[in-house]
Amino acid sequence: MDMKTVFVAATAAILALGGCAANGGFDTNQGMNMGSGLVKTMVDNQCRTELNNRNEWRVVALAMTAQKQREWEDKICGCASEEAPQHLNVNDMAAMLDANQRTQVVANVTAKTVTACVNRLMK
Repeated sequence: MDMKTVFVAATAAILALGGCAANGGFDTNQGMNMGSGLVKTMVDNQCRTELNNRNEWRVVALAMTAQKQREWEDKICGCASEEAPQHLNVNDMAAMLDANQRTQVVANVTAKTVTACVNRLMK
């Protein structure tokens, strides 16, 4: 079984079963929180990749210690991953279940949130 199949199955299971509350009912908010946790993780990973691919980040990073660079990456990507679920609509969340569309959705939301977070944190 390849990783894409495992991811799709895990995401579907989390969204379907993750919202079950202690009383046996389904809590949509809890299910969405679990789904947004997956989105946050993917955006955080994509953010770090995107940052390291940006020329301006590489130039700024040269003047920092490794620890300081990691601190800024954590600030920027933490901000981006926290904001990402707010920038996804229902269609985006549905597209996340399709491996062919997931990468594009994550890339789009990461680009939006990273730019906003860099601008906010650098002020």
